Amino acid sequence: MVNILVNIKILNKKENPLLHRTEIEFEIEHLGSGSPNRLEVRDKLSAMLTSKSELTFIRTMKPRFGIPQVHGFAHVYEDEELAAKIEPLHIKIRNMPKDDRSSAWKDEKDRRKKKKKKK
Repeated sequence: MVNILVNIKILNKKENPLLHRTEIEFEIEHLGSGSPNRLEVRDKLSAMLTSKSELTFIRTMKPRFGIPQVHGFAHVYEDEELAAKIEPLHIKIRNMPKDDRSSAWKDEKDRRKKKKKKK
C-alpha cells in the first residue's frame, strides 16, 4: 500500500542561528490512507524547503485521533557535521531507511554492552 501525502502545511518556521538550523512545525492531512511514512514526509519537507533530505530530521509525528491528520516537528540543518553533533542518536536512526535502521540499532546495543563490561 502506497501512502499518498494529500496536503502538507507548514504551521511555524523558526530560524535558530545558534544551532544553525531551522525548526519546523507541520501538519499533514491524509484522506483515504494511513499515516504517512517518516521518510516520505522527510523527503517532501526537504523538497518544499529546498534542502537536502540528509539534513532534515523528523523529530515527532503524532496522529490526531479520529481525524486524518498528523502533527509533527522537524529540524533542518545547514551542515552535516553540526547535525551529527547535535541530533540525538535515536532521532538519527529513526530517520534512516528501514534496512539501515536495524543494523544501526544492533551496533548501538553492542557498543553499550562493551561499555558496560569495561566498568
